[in-house]
Amino acid sequence: MKKDHSLILSQILVKLCYAVVPACCIFAPMLVNYYNEKTAHIHAENVVTPLLITLYCCVPFAVGALVCLDLLLRNISRGEPFIAKNVTLLRIISYCCFGVALAFIYFAIIRPFAFAIVFAAGFFGIILRVVKNCFKKAVEIREENDATI
Repeated sequence: MKKDHSLILSQILVKLCYAVVPACCIFAPMLVNYYNEKTAHIHAENVVTPLLITLYCCVPFAVGALVCLDLLLRNISRGEPFIAKNVTLLRIISYCCFGVALAFIYFAIIRPFAFAIVFAAGFFGIILRVVKNCFKKAVEIREENDATI
């Protein structure tokens, strides 16, 4: 049976992100200092501490979303896309998106451009809620069909 290339690529990217998240945590202070230096001519205030707080607050949400994505992809690769556990995983991922949006509100007060991140994370959270509802309905239909056979 031919494997779905998109599914395999998604699994590889999720695994890659498992390595990227700790690397970002390690290099965040350097990157934030670089950002602060490059924007010093535009903004006088130092944003190193607020931005680091914001980024480190996002780490648990990123890890949570990665773990859920990994489990979701594993279930799909096993031929189990429409199960109740996947609905729960999608719900958790959407909460992680909303968590990132909330964390970035703190930084957006200092640098208003960060509201773009707040909006994007919130929007992804909403999209995932819609997908979760579609999956939930598909699970209900599958269970109903299984019961009638």
